[in-house]
Amino acid sequence: MVLFLSIILSVILVGSMLILKDLPFVSGTILASGAGERWSVRILAPVLLIAGVTVPLFLGHDSIHVDAGLFAPAEAGAILSVGLATLLAVVATGRFSRFPAIAYAFMAALAGVSLAAGNKLDISTSGSYILSWITAPLLCAVLAAIVYRLYALSTRDRIIHLAILDARLLAVSTLLSLILLAAVAYNSSLLLTFLSGASGLPVLAKAGIVAGSVLIIYPFLHKRSCQKKWDIADTELDIDSQSVLAVLIAMVLTLVLFSGNLPGRIGLKATTLPAGTLFVAALAGISISRGRALVEGKDITSSLAAVVFSPALALMSAYCLSKVATGSWIGTIFIIIMFLIAIMITALLRSRGDKDIQKGILLSREMQAFSTQKTLSALEVKAEMTEKDLLDKLDGKRKELVDFALGIGDQKKFMERIYDELKTVRSMPDGQDKDSMTDELLSSLRERMYFTSEINDFYARSEVLHRDFNRRLAEAFPNLTENERKLANLLRQGFSSKYIASLMNIAPKSVEINRYRLRAKLGLNRSDNLIKFIKSI
Repeated sequence: MVLFLSIILSVILVGSMLILKDLPFVSGTILASGAGERWSVRILAPVLLIAGVTVPLFLGHDSIHVDAGLFAPAEAGAILSVGLATLLAVVATGRFSRFPAIAYAFMAALAGVSLAAGNKLDISTSGSYILSWITAPLLCAVLAAIVYRLYALSTRDRIIHLAILDARLLAVSTLLSLILLAAVAYNSSLLLTFLSGASGLPVLAKAGIVAGSVLIIYPFLHKRSCQKKWDIADTELDIDSQSVLAVLIAMVLTLVLFSGNLPGRIGLKATTLPAGTLFVAALAGISISRGRALVEGKDITSSLAAVVFSPALALMSAYCLSKVATGSWIGTIFIIIMFLIAIMITALLRSRGDKDIQKGILLSREMQAFSTQKTLSALEVKAEMTEKDLLDKLDGKRKELVDFALGIGDQKKFMERIYDELKTVRSMPDGQDKDSMTDELLSSLRERMYFTSEINDFYARSEVLHRDFNRRLAEAFPNLTENERKLANLLRQGFSSKYIASLMNIAPKSVEINRYRLRAKLGLNRSDNLIKFIKSI
């Protein structure tokens, strides 16, 4: 019973870490490719995941296996030590990396339990595993770079409609997504099936433990997993569809290669691989191929650090936990030392985090101060521009006032001159000279009545104020005469026929005739409104 409970607890611990840490990188990539929205993927995804981790129990997990002597006898303490050590390593590594290399930590925990049981590890075998853990991400990066470059070269000189290209990419991405789900589940099956397989239970019982544990923990982790996959799809994979396709292909090929016996031909080992590590490696490879970074440098360095730190900590933790389970004082001392080291590391990370928070606060204040200064500068510029506009308007009003005063002065001088001349004419005796001077006065008054200079000034100012209308009118109806354009301008400003006659020095009846001619040239019918049409130009 204790062994059974230890298996379930270990499966839940390891499975929950897989769902929270590694699965979002897979589902996020599928979502970014567009295949995640297809019903075929939605329906088949859980089927492929459950089948991938349980079918190897029935078929026998021969491609990814634990070498002889790598794991201690099937005891509750040993199995529980593997699960707890993996959890401890993942949690500790998660303090500085989003890619905690769960698969590597699990394999190293197996080795730690084996060492605690008194078994000796084969240096050659251990070295092959370590070399495989380093080679797999590098291979994924190279494959992603090659796939992206080949795709760019193949489509560079081809002319294809974007809709057709997107449809083809979506079809390929859907197929690759299904293969990726199956490959991830099969490659990760050792982490769950080995725990149940070490118990010696019947195959159906083992499958029930694995599938049941996964089905139990998934609903509790579904919300966090979905949130993380959307974050990955919206941030890391907010790139072109060609790059996402290259990530899919690189991850699929790497997982398939290291899930079979092919690596053994070149001195490597078939091993479980962390999806997060492959994900960041693929993005790094595409970044090199594109010449533009798709992943931050700190993510690459933290992922490399996790590849080293996570298995090392899992090995030591599993060894110490196994020693404590057997009542050894050596394991207890190691646990205490590791606990103190963990406290020191946590304090260091917290201090570093506090410093980062303080830097962030200072940076935020500096940004706020900069934003405030920028706003003040903008307000100052706006105030200066407003002041300049006001000054310009004031100068314009002053000029108008001066012009008005000059007009009054000019009118006064004219009236004074007429007054003096009328007095002179009145004092003159009747005769030809008096009639001639009277005619001159009448002529001057008639000329003054036309307000020629004022009218010209009015038209000049009207041209400036309504230059856009005059331009559009000239472009639309180039056959209009100058007087017809003036009439259209006056009608647009709302002057009556009486005032138009005064401004154009014509009779009111002539205004009506000119309006009729203007309607004809504008192509208007009798029912059309002339003024509305002019205002619509």
